[in-house]
Amino acid sequence: MIEPYIETVSGTKFYFQQPEPEMFNIEDIAHALSMNCRYTGQCARFYSVAEHSYLVSLLLEGTSLELAGLLHDGSEAYITDIASPIKQFLPDYLKMEDNIMDALFTKYGLEYPMHPAVKHCDRVMLSTEAHYLLPSKGNTWDMWLKPNSRPKIEAGIIPSCVDPKVAKNLFLDRYTELINRINDNKNNRN
Repeated sequence: MIEPYIETVSGTKFYFQQPEPEMFNIEDIAHALSMNCRYTGQCARFYSVAEHSYLVSLLLEGTSLELAGLLHDGSEAYITDIASPIKQFLPDYLKMEDNIMDALFTKYGLEYPMHPAVKHCDRVMLSTEAHYLLPSKGNTWDMWLKPNSRPKIEAGIIPSCVDPKVAKNLFLDRYTELINRINDNKNNRN
């Protein structure tokens, strides 16, 4: 049997069941995430995973977790974004997502499983995005029913809902900024 793969925009064969670090390309990730709409497209305007990831990385500004924040949804470049309430019914998807994230974070020298601060900032953005982009503002979501379970909306960050080309450039510019800073820090230590 031939192992299934997807072809990326760069022409790479990505074997999603057995991902290897060398299969990842930041251009492929930025392109796919910029074309992928959050909330299964059920939001007021097109809002990409790339813009979301960019904003999560900004919430982590000044920490060593900024790149992890930018790449925290990187698997979705290869197996798409599935809404969280649906994922619980897809155990094979969850396993595949975990394997892809492990290989992706290995490629970029990041800690996996992700640091809790990255997950927290992801939830802050979820709360913020819901407030601005969904009819319920997230106020009726079961996940927020427990007292104090909903993170506060991040003041000063409003999703812009930029088009995919702009989102891709935001993502890639942020990546370049972070990689250059990481490399400068390594060089300064040596």
